[in-house]
Amino acid sequence: MSTASEAASASSRRGWLPFRVAIVIVVVGLLIVTCGSLIAYVLYQGEQSVALLKRAYLEQVADTAVRWGGVVDFLGDAVFTVFGAPRPDADHVEHAVTCGIEMQRARAAQNEQHRARGWPPMEMGVGIDTGSAVVGNMGSPRRIKYGVVGNIVNVAARIETFTVGGQVLVSDSTRQALGDRLVADGPFEAEGKGVGAVIRLWEVLALQGDTTLAVPSQVRDLAVLHPPLEARVRLFLGKQIDRQTHLARLHRLGSGGGEIESDAPLAVFDALQVLLPVAPGGDASEILDGKVIALAEHEGAQTALVRFTGIDWDTQARIEAFAHRDRERT
Repeated sequence: MSTASEAASASSRRGWLPFRVAIVIVVVGLLIVTCGSLIAYVLYQGEQSVALLKRAYLEQVADTAVRWGGVVDFLGDAVFTVFGAPRPDADHVEHAVTCGIEMQRARAAQNEQHRARGWPPMEMGVGIDTGSAVVGNMGSPRRIKYGVVGNIVNVAARIETFTVGGQVLVSDSTRQALGDRLVADGPFEAEGKGVGAVIRLWEVLALQGDTTLAVPSQVRDLAVLHPPLEARVRLFLGKQIDRQTHLARLHRLGSGGGEIESDAPLAVFDALQVLLPVAPGGDASEILDGKVIALAEHEGAQTALVRFTGIDWDTQARIEAFAHRDRERT
């Protein structure tokens, strides 16, 4: 029976070494709401234009990661980045979180350019975990690549799945490593597939240092609605949408999301649809997908702050006009 030291020695001979690392998982995607609109955009712009647009985003993400000392790998639409290896880095957690914030800031700035050019918005979520992993060259004689093995990889991937576009979510270990320098909301608790324990998560708002680096607000400039706007919500049950609708009242609304009071059992990370009436008293609705990112309170009643997802520029403009029209009417 081999001892732990013998196993470590064998791993070292193979080029595998234990490191304290931070893993950043980023998933980048074009925000095109329906299959029909995707087909329309591809037909209008061509598949090559869509591929070039996406490549530009992935290059920007990768360049940011490398600038902060990350080792980058591409996994489909995901960018997998390791900080703290192959060279040990005492500040790897700080560099990972700084990188995640800068990625979101760059994405927001680039989306403004896209809007001016009539190009679709891009969204991405960032998930970060910190811990121990074995890092080195892995594979077979026919194909070897630099890889990372450890539970931290699975946890970081699961954390990313809880994000919405514009968010940076980090694990409790990442939060503890940065202490009071990290300005964050939380903790939130979630259960991830393949993760044995409940994951404690924090939403990054800013990182303090010589200067303060803030994440761009996902739900900003919400119009206060007086009286609240009557709407309906439907919940996602796994990958299916529940047929049951629940009454809801929108207290605030903007192109990025809204504050909702509902009899539906809403919790942080719940996915839902908001059915926004197009005209007062009418049956037609603007159907908006979203995710609950925080719980709040309005005059003694629990409310949910919802971030809309998959919203193109035209839909954002309609929501913004609708919200301000309602406010002006009051």
